[in-house]
Amino acid sequence: MRTKHLIPNNAAGLTYASAYAARQDYGDGGGGDPFEGFPDAVLGLIVSKLPFRSAVAASAVSRRWRGALAAAPALDLDFPAAFPAAPRRRTAFAAAATAALACAQHHPLRRLRLALDGFFDQVFAATAAGHVASWLAAAAARGVEQLELHLPRSRLAVIPPSLLACTNLTSLTLRLDHYALPLPSLCPLTGLRRLHLASVSLAGCDDFLEDLFSHCAQLSHLILERCHMGALRLAGTRQLCSLAITDCSWTQQSSITISEMPALRALRYSGEMANRHMIDGAHSLHEVVLAIEKPPVKLQEPNIRALLALVGNVRNLVLSPWCIEQFARPEEWLNLRLDMVSRLACIIQRKEEGALSIAPLLANCPNVEELSVSVVPSQGNRRRCNGDRVKYGVMGGKGGIMRNLRTIRMEYIDENKSGLELVKLLLKNAPMLEMMTIVPSMDGLELAKFRCRVLKFRKASRNASIQFRSTA
Repeated sequence: MRTKHLIPNNAAGLTYASAYAARQDYGDGGGGDPFEGFPDAVLGLIVSKLPFRSAVAASAVSRRWRGALAAAPALDLDFPAAFPAAPRRRTAFAAAATAALACAQHHPLRRLRLALDGFFDQVFAATAAGHVASWLAAAAARGVEQLELHLPRSRLAVIPPSLLACTNLTSLTLRLDHYALPLPSLCPLTGLRRLHLASVSLAGCDDFLEDLFSHCAQLSHLILERCHMGALRLAGTRQLCSLAITDCSWTQQSSITISEMPALRALRYSGEMANRHMIDGAHSLHEVVLAIEKPPVKLQEPNIRALLALVGNVRNLVLSPWCIEQFARPEEWLNLRLDMVSRLACIIQRKEEGALSIAPLLANCPNVEELSVSVVPSQGNRRRCNGDRVKYGVMGGKGGIMRNLRTIRMEYIDENKSGLELVKLLLKNAPMLEMMTIVPSMDGLELAKFRCRVLKFRKASRNASIQFRSTA
């Protein structure tokens, strides 16, 4: 087994590797083991770079390697990746995981990942629940700092109380497939800084987040992914700097409340949206991603106004097609000035009208330095807007000139009228443009015609360079 290339690039690994590389009997078949003098910490670093199945196989190399897995500072116990779904393999996996965790309590454990899809079958489910509880207890005894737990959908796949004994946790990820039981209170995890909840039902669990922020004062990153939500109230959480609400489902009376969060810098909001937004004092945001899908029911104006007020003072902004359409609406109360935005990314879905839909948005972002436009492929180039027709504005005059725009990247732009008009508009209104990169959605003769037409457009910047690339 060749393991020289697996030695980590750190002081301990390089010291021992250099010492044994200089020996005359290294690799000459003289019977000397070059890793005989390596301490357990170095061997543990080596096997931590391997998949769990390979790390277990490494313990059979020699007697010196038998304790290497137990000394690993990071363990990835992924059952579906390590062994096929068979009862005999489940027993072997459980034995290897127990040996790796329980036999080296004097070695600290920084990171542990438990992915147990297929581990809870009808015969082995009760035993599997006991193994999970003992593994988390052993990880707590070794002072685990980062924990990622994947539990499949099973009646016995529950979060054991030994999780709360991991008081040294700074990062926790819980991926629970249709977990029916309420989440336990995470109040004992006072040192928690990052929490990622996936596929968890939080509807009717208002006390969970309230207790979480009241006891975990250092929590700065919160990620809610594919959760079922009701009322999300985040008020007075002064340490939270990053919030991600990704592809969550909402109840009929759902709402989001954000107020008194001076440390909040990044917000990602994608997928479905809540029915009501109450946002106050979100002036500290630096980066906002609004990748929201079009709601099935038309929202009231105050709700849209509260949602779009998030982007008022941000510097990095990413918008989905539906959010871009809101800036193109003729209502006066939607005319927001985005003077602070320096990096803007727009995702366009409708090719014929979607490209020009960002013109009103660009008119409200006079200080943009980097612009990215990506067109999502649609079934037809002339797909019209669904529902109410929207008349998009066109930039023009002194107010529409983007004096700070230097870099533009456009992906999957084709030669339809809207795409060409957008390219022409940007070249005409960007006097400081340095680079425009275009990734067309065609090739061959069509690409040559498109390139020829683009290069004939008048450019406001003498130093502007246009590049065409075949792939994104």
